[in-house]
Amino acid sequence: MLKILPVLQSLFRNKKFLALLIAMGLVIKLLMIPFIPEPGDYTFFLKPWVEFIRSHGYWQAFRFEFANYSPAYLYFLLGIAKLGGEPLIPIKLLSICFEYVAAWFIGGIACHKYRENWVRWCALAVVPLLPTVLINSSYWGQCDSIYVSFLIGSIYFALKKRSFLSILFLGISFSFKLQAVLLFPFYFVLLLRNRIKWYYFLLVPAVYLISLLPAYCAGRPLTELLSVFVAQSGHYEELSLQFPNLYMWISNDYYEPVKWGGILFTFLFALLTGGLLAKKYKTELTDDYLVRLALLSAVIFPFILPGMHERYMYAGDLLAIVYIMYFPSKFYNALGVPLISFFSYALCTSLNELLIRYWGVPVTLFYLCVIGLLVRDFYVSSLKGSK
Repeated sequence: MLKILPVLQSLFRNKKFLALLIAMGLVIKLLMIPFIPEPGDYTFFLKPWVEFIRSHGYWQAFRFEFANYSPAYLYFLLGIAKLGGEPLIPIKLLSICFEYVAAWFIGGIACHKYRENWVRWCALAVVPLLPTVLINSSYWGQCDSIYVSFLIGSIYFALKKRSFLSILFLGISFSFKLQAVLLFPFYFVLLLRNRIKWYYFLLVPAVYLISLLPAYCAGRPLTELLSVFVAQSGHYEELSLQFPNLYMWISNDYYEPVKWGGILFTFLFALLTGGLLAKKYKTELTDDYLVRLALLSAVIFPFILPGMHERYMYAGDLLAIVYIMYFPSKFYNALGVPLISFFSYALCTSLNELLIRYWGVPVTLFYLCVIGLLVRDFYVSSLKGSK
């Protein structure tokens, strides 16, 4: 299989081929945009939120707790509400635009290694065609591309050693979605190794508080605004929501003790592994090392953290593309990540019970194997000095 890599690399250097892929991605998205998934978040949440904003005086609507998303995303819905008409297309187009922002940063990370501009166009061609990326924005109208684009941008600036911009982008990402914390080990190692000064991390709560100001000025109580993520995390009292991690097989009858036990375990695991990587393994923080570490964070933590949704591997999907572009001869280590993610999306269909019955255990075990491959690659490369 490795013999075909030079052929594929040559193909992806071809401008006409990349232009064809980019055009194909845009055409597929345009064909998917008019569809309204039933049932789905657009019908039950996004459209009613836009209608609430319109019926309650636009800015004045932010006095009320009408949505369980952070205000940062609701400001976009305010703009969409003012456009008038059916909000489906602008909601999807917004998320699609951020797909290409994420792809641009992924290309920038790869360009940082290869010093060739074609890799940027390669990322712009491949990332928007990932099945989970297509479904997330173009079909479901979800907004995961927004927070992940800033998260990838944060990693990009971390590799460029631009600490202020890196943490600023992390703060913006966190302002949209709590799931930005899934890369906590990545930033924890950067902190412990003094790659990023501790005081830069004060930007994260600062940016979050700034994002709350417009809603606060509109009249919403600060206590409500500060507890958005807490309320959001408790919205679904299930240990796993269509995600093939270890909690899929634990009864929700034990929800409270298992949830808090899982959160505590994950936190201690992050502290222990972060401290171990920073103190015991004094490997130089090369770009290769950081790319591996970022992917590991995005893949391991959804497996050991309770309450994961089907979309919470989105950052892992995109970082898997970064990994494959960085280490094309080791593509098999990361190829399973988008496959696992796609399986979790498939669990949101009418095939849910059938897939869990026959494929749930094999996919969970496959997930463990993917983690094992990535851990082994990280460990071996660390011993060799991330060569």
